[in-house]
Amino acid sequence: MGIQNYYGNLKEKFLRLTRKEEPAKAEIAHPPRIHNLGEEIRMLVHSQSFEKAYSTAAPFLFANLGAWPGYWLFRGMDYHVHRSHIPLPIYIRQTYYQAKMVQLLIVLAGTYTVFRNTTRLRLMNANRVAKS
Repeated sequence: MGIQNYYGNLKEKFLRLTRKEEPAKAEIAHPPRIHNLGEEIRMLVHSQSFEKAYSTAAPFLFANLGAWPGYWLFRGMDYHVHRSHIPLPIYIRQTYYQAKMVQLLIVLAGTYTVFRNTTRLRLMNANRVAKS
């Protein structure tokens, strides 16, 4: 029994030294809350600042809806001037890229206007992080 008792005592001392002390209940960190992106988007969409930003951008959105077909119509009616020196496939490709550029410029102008006029929307997420 002496050897078994010696190894048992040695094992207990070793386990006592290597065992981590369980933290007190006050020190136990709460598990992280589940990030609910859908709820954050819903809160953003229903906020007053988003409504203001959308009403600021609405004219640009409607202009963008009409820009694509309007530009194609304009270029289609103007083709008779260029058909003698520009083949139709090249003219169509040029029209496509030019119409995309017109749309991009309208979207950029709307984005600039919204960010210039609505500073609270940009700061909303930063304030939410500071409150947490």
